[in-house]
This record gives sequence, C-alpha cells and structure tokens, in this order.
Amino acid sequence: MEKIIIHFLMLSCLSYSMAGFSQTVILQNDASVTMTADYLEGTVDMSPVLVLHGFLQTNQFSTVRRLASVLNESGITVLTPTLSLGLDSRKQSLSCEAIHTHTMNTDTNELLQWLTWLHNKTGKKVTLVGHSAAGPTILNLIEKQGMEQIHHVILISLSYYASGPSANETEAQAIKAREQIRSGSNALEIYALNYCKTYPTYPESFLSYYSWDKAKVEKLVGNYSKNISIIIGTKDKRIDEAWGKQLNTAYGNVISIKGANHFFDQAYEFDLTDSIETLLNIHNRK
Repeated sequence: MEKIIIHFLMLSCLSYSMAGFSQTVILQNDASVTMTADYLEGTVDMSPVLVLHGFLQTNQFSTVRRLASVLNESGITVLTPTLSLGLDSRKQSLSCEAIHTHTMNTDTNELLQWLTWLHNKTGKKVTLVGHSAAGPTILNLIEKQGMEQIHHVILISLSYYASGPSANETEAQAIKAREQIRSGSNALEIYALNYCKTYPTYPESFLSYYSWDKAKVEKLVGNYSKNISIIIGTKDKRIDEAWGKQLNTAYGNVISIKGANHFFDQAYEFDLTDSIETLLNIHNRK
C-alpha cells in the first residue's frame, strides 16, 4: 500500500534553510506496519539519493536532515525513510530500554521497499547514502539483492557491531544467545548493543546485528569496493582509529575528513556535503 501526503515544509532549524514542497510517502511492510519517508523532488538529471539514518534514529536526525536539505537545494531528488523498527509511523528515536523486536533482516527488507519505490518513482538507479550503522544494513541489502537498482553507495562514518570503542555488546552475550537458540528458547532477554548498555530483545534479533562485525563489514566492502565510497572523520571515536586508513590502503575508496567526528557537525558539515556532491558528480558522469 502506498499513500502520499504533500505538505509545505520549512526547514528553518537547519544550517541550510530551504522552503519547498515535501511529500510524506507512506508504505506498509510485510508485517503490515506503517513506514514513512520524506520525498524531495529535484530538478537535475541525476541519480536520486536515498539517505538512511543510523542505529535507532529517524530521518529527522541532524546529519540526515542537513544532507537531504543541501542535496535537494542542488536540485537532486532525495528520499529519507525512517525504518519502522516494528512501530507504526515511528517519528521518534527508539530508546535503548524499549523492547526491540526488529532484526537486521527486517531493517533490510524495509530498505529494499524504499529503494524499489524510489527506483520506480524516478525510473533511475538510486544512490544509497547511509550514516553510521546504516552501513551494515546497506551492505546486507547489496549482499542479498546485488546492485540491480543501485547506482552507487556512499557510507558515512561506517560502523560495525561486536567490537569498537563504543560497542557494549560482548561475545559472552552472543554465547548466551546461541545457547538459548540451541535449547529451543527465543525468550526476551536483556543484552547490550552498540551504544546501548540495556537493550531488551530476543536472541535471534540480537545475533542478527552482532554477526555484522568488523571482519564481515570489511569483506563486503572489499567485494563491492568499485561500487562503494566511504567517508570517515579522523576524530571519529566510534570506530577504530586506523580502520579508515586500512580500508583505503586495501580498496582506495575512503575519503578522510581531518578533524571531523562521527556526526560531521559544526563546520565539518560543509566538508561532508562537499565530498558527497563531488562523489555524486563523479559517479553520475559514468
């Protein structure tokens, strides 16, 4: 099911102000949960851009909103979905302490629905842009579906699970989850995940994210390195400091922005948007 609501949206709280018509697109996922996205139609003949938010966030997250605003001001068509995480018309970030029924695969299936919608709407292959933990979700989509509807992929502050400076999940928790599944139990338990120290979920759900560790992310980046660009801030405290350099040495597809943190806020938002617009111009000439 698809529904479109057109309304006047003034993005006055952004560093870049933009007044224009925004369409709120409404779809339902396989479980009949309502999903929403903001659609900003552009004027230039370029690949449309789908920007996906990070872990437990929404399309109103500052990094996503700033980027969508700037790209649309440049005439590019932009879609910013909010993953439902199992909740109808979710508009707020989901707290760590909430009961989490979503999985990596349910997230990926919703992303595929939005990708297909944008591809069909514009008749063009889509550029996928993901911030932080959106990276593994996009890589999971590529692994399952390939690049048929995708023009290029740009991963900002690419992160992973199971390790890293900000990770709270442990192998002991993963062992507990696997033992539960082997015993035939999928009961709700308290885990930790990403920046969440208290994360109530089910063992299969927990493991669906935990399995996307650094090694798995690296492997997928390598498999599709010609189709992927990565942008990392040198002051990003949520990933291993040397990881960006390692990826760039191996695959040559990493842009490092000196001094930027995980969110590319303050002055670094200009460096981020400049880098993305440069990548879009390069890959739309191909």
